[in-house]
Amino acid sequence: MISLVILWVVPRRFRTCLCFSALLILFFLFTGYLYSYQKAQSSMGKPVIVIDPGHGGVDGGTSDEQGVLEKAINLAIALRIRDYLQPNGVNVVLTRTTDTDLSPFVPGKTGRHRRDLAARIKKAKEVKALFLVSIHCDWSPDQKRRGAVVFYNPHSTAGKKLAAAIQEKLNKIQAVPRKEVPGRYFIITRSEVTGVLVEAGFLSHPEEAGLLRDPVYQDRLARAVAAGILRFCREQASTTTG
Repeated sequence: MISLVILWVVPRRFRTCLCFSALLILFFLFTGYLYSYQKAQSSMGKPVIVIDPGHGGVDGGTSDEQGVLEKAINLAIALRIRDYLQPNGVNVVLTRTTDTDLSPFVPGKTGRHRRDLAARIKKAKEVKALFLVSIHCDWSPDQKRRGAVVFYNPHSTAGKKLAAAIQEKLNKIQAVPRKEVPGRYFIITRSEVTGVLVEAGFLSHPEEAGLLRDPVYQDRLARAVAAGILRFCREQASTTTG
C-alpha cells in the first residue's frame, strides 16, 4: 500500500524509472538466489569419500627406529590427500583431523581397538560415503621389506578396482613396484562400506622410514593416492553414464 502511495505522488516522468529500478532489483535478487541454489545443489551432488588416518590418540600405531609414530605420518598424508581431492569436486570427510582416536580408553573395558575401527566405519556410513580409504604405515622384522601396498576386500569388485587404481599411481613414485593384494583387515571387510587400506611404506626399512618422515615425500604419496582415487571416480562415472 505504501509503495502504491509513493508511486502516486511521484511525478509521472519518474514513475517509469522507479518501476524499472524495482524490476532490476528483483532480477538481481532472483539470479542471486538461483546461483546460491545451484551452488548448493552442485555441492550436494559431489561424491563423498572418507579418508581415514589410521590410529591416533592413545593408539600410536607402529614407529621407526627414531621413535616417530605412525599415527602422525598417517595424518599428515591424509590431510594432503584431502587438499588434492577437494579442488577436483570431491567432498572429503576425514575420520580425524587431529591426534585423537574415535574410541577413548576406558579403564577396565576391553575392545577399545575394535570400537575405534567400528566408529570409523560408522562415520563413513553416516555420510553415505562411496568408499573409505584408510592410511597406514607398515612394519616388519625383515628390514629389507619396503614399498607402498594397497589392500582390498577380496569379496569387493569395486574395492579391487579402487586398490588397483591407487597402486598404479603409487608404483610411479616408489623404487620397488608392488601389486595390490586382498586383505582381511576389519576396516575394509565390512559389507556396509567399500574400503581399501593403503600401507604407505615400511617404518622398519631405514631408508623408507626416512622418506615417510619427509614432508616432501608425504606430499608425493598423497598426490599419488589422490590421483588413483580420481581415476577410479572418473571410471565409475563413465560406466554409470554409459
